[in-house]
Amino acid sequence: MSHNKYFFIGVGGIGMSSIANYLIDTKNIVFGYDRSSNKLVDKLIDNGLKFTDKLDIDLVPKEFLDNNVIVVYTPAIKNDNVFLNYFSNKKRNKIFKRSEILGQISANSKCIAVAGTHGKTSTTAILSHLLYSNQVKFRSFVGGIMKGFDSNYISTGDEYVIIEADEYDRSFLALDPDYSLITSIEKDHLDVYDDLESILTSFGIFCDKTKKSVIAEKGINVKKDFSFSIDEDADYSVDIIKNNFNGIHFNFKTPNNLISNIHARVIGKHNLKNVISALALIDQIENFNLEEFIPYLSEFKGIERRMNIYKYEDKVIVDDYAHHPTEIKSIFDTIDSNYQDKTKAVIFQPHLYTRTRDLMDDFAKVLSYFHEVYLLDIYPAREKPINGITSEVLLNKIDASKKEIVKKVEINDVINNTNCKTIAILGAGDLTVNLNKKIFTNE
Repeated sequence: MSHNKYFFIGVGGIGMSSIANYLIDTKNIVFGYDRSSNKLVDKLIDNGLKFTDKLDIDLVPKEFLDNNVIVVYTPAIKNDNVFLNYFSNKKRNKIFKRSEILGQISANSKCIAVAGTHGKTSTTAILSHLLYSNQVKFRSFVGGIMKGFDSNYISTGDEYVIIEADEYDRSFLALDPDYSLITSIEKDHLDVYDDLESILTSFGIFCDKTKKSVIAEKGINVKKDFSFSIDEDADYSVDIIKNNFNGIHFNFKTPNNLISNIHARVIGKHNLKNVISALALIDQIENFNLEEFIPYLSEFKGIERRMNIYKYEDKVIVDDYAHHPTEIKSIFDTIDSNYQDKTKAVIFQPHLYTRTRDLMDDFAKVLSYFHEVYLLDIYPAREKPINGITSEVLLNKIDASKKEIVKKVEINDVINNTNCKTIAILGAGDLTVNLNKKIFTNE
């Protein structure tokens, strides 16, 4: 996959930008469209990306409209998109979904695929950090910006490829992994799936496509080769020694070994689950010696907007991408275990009308754990509004001593004015655009 011309529709997305990075890295010429530039696009432009934020075919250089241009688009792009329409009507160009390109990229390497409703970005990042630190030749496509790399794409060679495998639109079924890791399966993306049973069916197909080993959390009802758990006995399990905001110390039991007093630089039991799932996968790769990788856990720097802890005056700020009730509950539990005596506020931007509709009562229940709740309007992403599904409807279901609707520009004022000493800023949308992180200090 070199010396080709590509046209990316939706190049600024976290998944698309890493593939664009790979294609530029492997001597291809890439043109991209997105609604606006962002940090990822700016880095791509520095690396050679040609870019437009205008939906105007006349502004595209002619060389990127030729019949030999390969088109790549994200599932978030609708069929009426000007560029997708143009190439579809021509019927001359190869057109691929993002997942199909990932399938092509991974075909000539040993593929490690990380899937699941929650935890796949963090687990992919942990795996990437460990392989990089141990000088393995690999490429990695991560659904978040890894601290220390300032990137969602890492490349040291092509013996292995690590892919964050997205279940949305059944994208992960375009992969044929050698090793698969499933972090969790819950109800989500019900705009694509009918119910939990249909989600499980897709994950079952994903497992069947895996050539060597499937590793999954113990309670997940899929055909797996090995299980992991942080709460009960499994093929891979833990005994926690110490758990606080400085990291977690634990003993790790494998099918054949017990490794004592490991230190992982992660926060929260949900991230410990990501760590042991990553270690379990490494243990199953025949060319790897697990104990060589473990010391590097203490050097993991994390991912942007995944349990990022800041101090502001006498307050603790927790910034996280959490956008599903289970993820929000994990954040609350982590805060509560470290700051039981402090009052807690949450600033939350619901993500997608369908998810808010389908999980409305679950969101209301978990947000009610906080003393104060501040909701932003729903972030629509790829969706159009749904009648009767608003942040106001969700707010009315929440039981909190103080609750209100706020705007993005008011987030800094909320942080300044609330009497709560811990404040969680949660959501997968754009709520941190106006957040003044310059006033924060690292915990």
